[in-house]
This record gives sequence, structure tokens and C-alpha cells, in this order.
Amino acid sequence: MPKPYYALADKRIFAQESLLGLLELAHSRGVHPDKLLKGSSLFSGDIEDASTMLSAQQLLTIFKNAKRSFGADDSSFLLGQYLLPGNHPQFASAILASPTLLDLIELLQKFGFLSQPLIEFKSVYDDQNLYLQLLPVDIDDYANDFLMESISSAFFSFSRWLGVDTSSWSCLHAFKEPKYQEQFLVHYGLRPKFASHINAIIIPRASLSEQLPRGSRARFDLACKLCKQNLAEKSSRSLSLWVYQSLQDELSQAPGLEELAERLELSPASFKRHLKAEGRSYQAILDSVRRHMAVYYLHTGQLSTEQIAQKLNYHDKHNFKRSFRRWTGINPSVYLASS
Repeated sequence: MPKPYYALADKRIFAQESLLGLLELAHSRGVHPDKLLKGSSLFSGDIEDASTMLSAQQLLTIFKNAKRSFGADDSSFLLGQYLLPGNHPQFASAILASPTLLDLIELLQKFGFLSQPLIEFKSVYDDQNLYLQLLPVDIDDYANDFLMESISSAFFSFSRWLGVDTSSWSCLHAFKEPKYQEQFLVHYGLRPKFASHINAIIIPRASLSEQLPRGSRARFDLACKLCKQNLAEKSSRSLSLWVYQSLQDELSQAPGLEELAERLELSPASFKRHLKAEGRSYQAILDSVRRHMAVYYLHTGQLSTEQIAQKLNYHDKHNFKRSFRRWTGINPSVYLASS
């Protein structure tokens, strides 16, 4: 039975497929490929071999190099134009045939790893909206701003190309507001709310089931079957994402470190060591899950502070407020007022 996770250092991503957009943008900007690949243990000659594989860790390094190398304010947004439908043939066929926006989002959740291996797409609903969370494989919401801008821009622009009206959408970014605000208006069509401590796109539920003019249920279903076959026997979650999902699923009675280690047939020491190799710890991931869910609950406005504390498995609202201040620097009431 395959492991339910992969390590960030595992080489399981086709380099050519995942780097094509970055390399084309680099060429247009006069940036040598080796500058993008610095510190990744790869060189431009390696990419010419179609069989070359790279790890999520290497790909994260390359994206951070891109932010430094490209320089121009619009670089991340222009990169987004290359990311969807992407270069994986079965996934691209499916997403191009999406019958509805809901089908597109569910496709990204199930098979998004095939096209965008650095992001997990997660959704949470309230009465009015769907919150599409963009969660990086290393669970670092703040350091991956270039990646988040690229993926978000890709989702906005591709949705519009499919015929979706995005004018009623909104967007939250975890990182602080950059100087190039005008780029978000151009490429997203809106100004995100920055320093939100989560990366998410908020979409009215009423629009999810509208039929898209380019959609085809038959082509979509066939391509999804091929995507499923492509993912067979493979894990699509990093260890950090596996821990995140396990904690989120049982947050009101979150399993401890020892219990999660046992589920993976690891000793607690080995489990800690594997997480440390990804720059994470059990407590840091638990804090991320709680922070994200707290932000979601505050945005919906449907629960009191006491109810949120209970859902996040805190003994009382005072402990929750202290944690929230530690995560964000402000009280939940201040965050709510600013949102």
C-alpha cells in the first residue's frame, strides 16, 4: 500500500512540464534559465531531457528565484497566464471542458496536483459563499507571495476565459500589501484584502452551477477518468499537507503528534524529523489550521468568539484570543472590524 504522503524532497514532478511557463517568461525578460535554477541543483541542460524530475522543494526554490530575477511588478501575474490550463494533457483537457465553475473547482481539488504541484485547492462553504483556499505544499502562506499571485491571477483570468463573471468575487491574501496595487486591478479585476493571514478567493455560491458556454460534460467526464488513472498509486499530498488535512478533519478533537505518527507507522521521533525536513512542526501546522479556520469563521460572521474557540478545541475564548493575537498581532474583534 503506498504512503498517504510524499516528502517535499521526493523527485516526482516532470521538470519540462512544470517549468515551461517560467522558462518562456524568463526568455521574454532576458533572464538566463540558470539564474532561475540557482540553488535547485538543476541546470538548463537538465531541463532539455524530458525525463528529468524535480521535487516540490526544488520547484519552490525556482519560484522564489523568479521573484528576485524578473524584477518587474507584473511578472507573477503574467506567469499566471501560462499556468492554466497548464501542460498536463489530461488535466488540460478536463479543465478546458468544465461544464460549470463548480466542476472546475472540484477538478482542481481532486487533480490540481497534476498541473499545479505546489498548491492544494481547498474549499469551505457558508450560506452565501464558497471560500477557495490556496494552500502551498509547505504550509507557508506568507513567503510564497509570488506563487500566490501567479496562481490567483491564473484562476481569475482562466475563469473569465471560460465565460465566468468574476465581478462579484473577492480575494484575501496572507502577505502584506505590496507597492504594485494596480497590477491586481488589471489582472484580478479587484483589490485583494492583504494581511488577511490566509490566501483565498471568495465566490458567491449562486454562480457555481451556471452552465459555461465552452463546457462539455462528456469531454469533461472522460478527461477526469484519465486524470484519475494518472494519479493511481500516487499520493498528491506532501507530509505537511497530510498532517494539515488530518488535523482539520478532526479539529474539535485534534489527534496528537503520537497518534498521527502511529497512523503513518512512524515513531514520534521519526515523524518529528520528517516534518523538520520540510521546515514544519506538528504545533506549527496545528496553528495554521486553527488560524485559517478562525479567519473563515470570523469572515462568515455566524459564530460568536466562544463558539469559534470551541470549534478550534480551545478551553475558553481567552485562550483563543491570545492565540489569535500571537498569529496575527491583533484581536479577533479588530480583525472582524477590518474585514
